[in-house]
Amino acid sequence: MKGEPSDSRRTRRSDEPCRDGRSRRGPCHVSAPLFLGLDAGGTACRARLVDASGLVFGEGHAGPGQARLGVEASFDAMLTAAREAWRAAGLGPFDFARLRVGAGVAGIERVGVAGLFAARPHPFASLALAGDGAIACLGAHGGEDGGIVVAGTGSIAFGLLDGRPLRFGGYGFPGSDEGSGARIGLAAVEAAFRGADARLSGSTLADAVLERVGGEATRLTAWCDAASATDYATLAPLVVEAARGGDRTAEAILRTGAQAIGDLVDTLRDAGCERVALAGGLAGPLTPFLPEGLAETLDEPLGDPLDGALILAGLAPVGAAPG
Repeated sequence: MKGEPSDSRRTRRSDEPCRDGRSRRGPCHVSAPLFLGLDAGGTACRARLVDASGLVFGEGHAGPGQARLGVEASFDAMLTAAREAWRAAGLGPFDFARLRVGAGVAGIERVGVAGLFAARPHPFASLALAGDGAIACLGAHGGEDGGIVVAGTGSIAFGLLDGRPLRFGGYGFPGSDEGSGARIGLAAVEAAFRGADARLSGSTLADAVLERVGGEATRLTAWCDAASATDYATLAPLVVEAARGGDRTAEAILRTGAQAIGDLVDTLRDAGCERVALAGGLAGPLTPFLPEGLAETLDEPLGDPLDGALILAGLAPVGAAPG
């Protein structure tokens, strides 16, 4: 990939004094404002708490927070991650009314969903909402123009061009989200069914998927009946592991997924995005399978989705004067 990542985040050490001079061993009494970034995805929800200079005070994690789970379940995950970040910061009793929050929620772009989230009461000083692709793009390019393809539980291509948002794909599993963990997991299930019928021999991937669900095709059928996109995505690591072991079926699945990701990169470039980055949990595993020469043209992200969520919250990007 081109360029070097610029990560100027600094996390306060456990023995570092608070900004008012108090020892970190006791609660810090940090002057406002405080900013909280949230990344509510299909696999997990992450939080990062910082001050106006970008100094990281604490981070938190929770279960999935994507919009498809419903407004209350998503907010529960975000609040859980926020509480964990607050506790990690050692700030004493929860005082969320001090927080300016930016949240990227996977699937919030679905028809009518954004309005439901915006109408839900919250305890924060302010809450700005966007899709997970938007915060990934903001973080990757420091709030400036550029594009990003995110390959995680789902997938999406998102860009900013002269401040105008661009979006391609990411309409949800199973009809969209090409190259995502869910689609890769679905392909693994298809291979497992062929293996169970002896129509695919010698595949460690097929064996691994069947073993995961109980060793029989009928059990796999029952698993599929209840499986969500997140469940399918849990099978993607089995594909990656099998491909590393030389399983040709697994390699073909990753190559197909990487081709789809490459198509999204090309679409962003055709739309006018000069800087394009690749992010998400499957970015690394898919990179060796990208179309020849494509990986070398990609730009390193300047920051991660939580950095983008903090920009959404109102934090000045790295290199800009705090507002």
